[in-house]
Amino acid sequence: MFLGSWPLGAQGQRPLAPLPPGGLRVAPFFDGWYANADGTTTFSFGYSNLNRDEVVEIPLGPDNFIEPKEYDGRQPTSFPPVVPDAGDGGGRGDRRDRERGVFAVTTPAGFQGDVVWTLRHRGQTYKVPGRAKTGAYQLRWPMAMGSIPPLLRFSPKGAAGRGPEGIQADPVQAKVAAPVALSVWTTDDSVREVDPVPMKPQRQGKGGAINVSWYKHAGPGPVAFSASKVPIEKLEGTAATSVTFAQPGEYVLRVKADNFGRVDTSPGNQCCWTNGYVKVTVTP
Repeated sequence: MFLGSWPLGAQGQRPLAPLPPGGLRVAPFFDGWYANADGTTTFSFGYSNLNRDEVVEIPLGPDNFIEPKEYDGRQPTSFPPVVPDAGDGGGRGDRRDRERGVFAVTTPAGFQGDVVWTLRHRGQTYKVPGRAKTGAYQLRWPMAMGSIPPLLRFSPKGAAGRGPEGIQADPVQAKVAAPVALSVWTTDDSVREVDPVPMKPQRQGKGGAINVSWYKHAGPGPVAFSASKVPIEKLEGTAATSVTFAQPGEYVLRVKADNFGRVDTSPGNQCCWTNGYVKVTVTP
């Protein structure tokens, strides 16, 4: 769900007319909340960019902020378009999708308020409240056949993250135009029932039991990955890429490990992926 006014430029379109490639809205979405064992609550957020070809950049500040302010700063500033492929349950051509669970915010036990994300773009303001006042938006694992988000590590024996809140890597230093190698270790430790529908290659993100995808999450300039999506054929493995920066500054990269090839897991049913975040300081 999102709150806000539809851009004025869209009002003259016919309801069934194809969407134009650009000039459309970018809006925040609240994907749901998790009740944690320690009494805290985790709110999961994503976004929708209806533009087919335009990566929209909205820096942190008056056009991109979270309230209460102590939760501000985890949200993305880079919003690439999302067009679903067969591995994401789609194969739907030009239909624009949305990116779910891009980041999460955990509030302390007893928190009763809303966590509100605001985006302003093309003169329009969109707000979405994260709230745990209804069970309709509560998220939980495992899924119907037993799937849970994969474990994700930045070193073979390092701490592991699971789910949208994920895990933070140690900071990285880089220089403009000099590729930096990045690797993650991931394990799908789901305890599943027998899958009544055998996995088919077209249902998997390019054929992997686990799929690792890299994104620019925040930062002042473009980034380029040598491999932005890496399939892992088994339920445990390593995925590597390298990233190159065109401009100096402070960046955050996001890596997502998913097991969307399974019958009971997809972004649409809010399972099963894990985020990791890498802060990178890039110098000239």
